[in-house]
Formats: sequence, C-alpha cells, structure tokens
Amino acid sequence: MLKKLIDLIFPTSCAICGKIYKKAICPQCFKILKQELKIQTIKEKNLKLYFISFYEGKIKQLLLQFKFKDKPYLNELFTELIIKDNKLKKIIEAYDFIVPVPMYKTNQKLRGYNQTELITKNLENKTKVKNLNCLEKIKQNKKQSSLSEKERKTNIINVYKLVDNDIKDKAILLFDDIYTTGSTVKECIKELQKGKPKKADVLVISKSKKG
Repeated sequence: MLKKLIDLIFPTSCAICGKIYKKAICPQCFKILKQELKIQTIKEKNLKLYFISFYEGKIKQLLLQFKFKDKPYLNELFTELIIKDNKLKKIIEAYDFIVPVPMYKTNQKLRGYNQTELITKNLENKTKVKNLNCLEKIKQNKKQSSLSEKERKTNIINVYKLVDNDIKDKAILLFDDIYTTGSTVKECIKELQKGKPKKADVLVISKSKKG
C-alpha cells in the first residue's frame, strides 16, 4: 500500500525525456540508447571484464552528468540498461557479491553520493546479487582523468584497502562506471585478492576504445 501511495504521489518518469513511465527509461529512449549498447566480455591476462557500451555518444554524456552534474537519479537508468539484457543479468546473479569502487570520504561528502555504490545497491534490489562495501579508498590521489596512462598506473598504487575479509571462496564482481586504462579496477582487484575469493571479475558501464 505504501509503495502504491508513493508511486501515486511521485510517479516514475523516464530519466532522459521526463515522460511518466513505470521504469527509468521509456521504450522510445531505450530504442535510441540501444544502438550504443555493445554488451561484451573480454579477458586481459587474469582480468575478466564485462561492459555494456563504449565510452562515447549519448551514454558518455549521461555518465558525465551522473558523476559531475548532480544527477544521482540516473543510477536508475544505468541499472535498467544493465539488467535489460537477460544474459548479463544471469551472469551478475551468479556472483555472491557486487563491490562498488569506493570514493575518498571527503570527495564523496562533497559530491553527496558515490555513483558506483548507488548502482550496486540498486542491482542488489533488482537481482540476486548482494552489495558489499568491502573496499575503502584510504588516500586522496590526483584525478585519473587528468593523467597519462603511465601516470595513472603509479597514481593509483596503495590507494585502496580491503576492510572486510569475509570474501574467502566467494565469487566477487567489482563494479565501476568507466574503464579507460584499467588501472583503478586492477588495483582494486589486487586488493580483493588478499581476501582469497573464489574469483574476482569486473563489470563496468562503459569501456574506452583505447583502453
């Protein structure tokens, strides 16, 4: 009853066009974005990476708005894009935990939210995978986007720490929004491996074609 009342007072609308719709993206807008969806799985040495698009076009614009333009509600849109693919949804549900890449506490306080955590919590609500905040960003480093590929690799060293060791023999899926050189997720995976999980893979929304 409460949910019905909330839906009546605050009806869900499409995050792109604003049209009242029961989900975060209406069929018309999904049809447009669907052209950019390139759901793929790749392996880089010991890293398995899932992504749903390349970092370009409308999805790139939406990600930038989500991260830097104070639009946390777009997490609903990205969650919907992820779970609309039934094959990818089943892959996600095969993991025990989904772990968001953390932000430095001061930065998260200034922004008001961690965009990756908003999506992992939403995925927990809409799939069988459980959200787990077992990583902490313990150092403030330079923004990766402002650095060269070589600088990114050194800038991210010893920035993250495993704070929950209860992942032994568990299947872990690390989640981030954008994969450029892979320095961030590789450093997080290295830290997760200290907990001796059964496996630790990565899911991102967008991957740079250069990375």
